Amino acid sequence: MSIDPIAVWANMKLKIWPERYWMLELGDVSAADAASVFVECDGRYSCLIRDQAGVSAIVEEIAFERLKSEVPVRGYFGPFRVVSTDGDLPFDVIGFLRPVLELLNNEGIKAGPQCGAVLDHLFIYERDVERANALLENFISKARDQ
Repeated sequence: MSIDPIAVWANMKLKIWPERYWMLELGDVSAADAASVFVECDGRYSCLIRDQAGVSAIVEEIAFERLKSEVPVRGYFGPFRVVSTDGDLPFDVIGFLRPVLELLNNEGIKAGPQCGAVLDHLFIYERDVERANALLENFISKARDQ
């Protein structure tokens, strides 16, 4: 039996991380070298991805400055704020992020998703985070009313 994503949203809370975040394109740099800055991110959101384009990282501003001095950064985007789900999120729920991504995208807000094993995260340009939070809180409120 499938899990209704709107029902999951009805019981969801959000966490907006207070720090400013940057997404970095590190190319073919060693993931171990890039991962060394994650110690700086203790207690903060961070993400390291290796794919066919090389290594990417999402780190808060202090770690970004340190990383720039230690490894070649080919490109970067930001500043972002990270908005995370903060509630029970069954791993098997299908289509959970789709309605909120459509909502935000239709309002001209870029929301980059990153899924963890327990929670989901959206990195949103800092200039848009207040408007995004209002839209998301309204979405959750409507989900509760269904």
